[in-house]
Amino acid sequence: MKKPSFLTLLLIVGVFIVLILIAASYWRHNAPSEYDSLAQCITEKGGSASVAYWCGNCAAQEKMFGSAWRYIDERECSSPGSKTFDLCPDIKGTPTWHLPDGSRVEGVQSLENLAKLYGCQEYLPE
Repeated sequence: MKKPSFLTLLLIVGVFIVLILIAASYWRHNAPSEYDSLAQCITEKGGSASVAYWCGNCAAQEKMFGSAWRYIDERECSSPGSKTFDLCPDIKGTPTWHLPDGSRVEGVQSLENLAKLYGCQEYLPE
């Protein structure tokens, strides 16, 4: 039986490395977070966030939640290539949190403040 060539072995190792990287990326974005319950509570209580893809404050807010951000009902306010809130003309800044009573809170909020605003304090990790 003929031995596999060096190129074949290199290809197999390369495919294996790519598969590991894909699995790690998937896990990082879908791993359970200590804030999953908080994010789910906010959404269940009618909360949502208006964001813009280019907004640094939105990225900071998302980072606070980690992978739990996937449970937040978010509304993109900028069309591709735009640096305005053209999809949300009533928004002046992002992130903007929409409360169940129709009021709004603008800017990055601490998780503690969001839990208080939405009545989700029991879901804050100890």
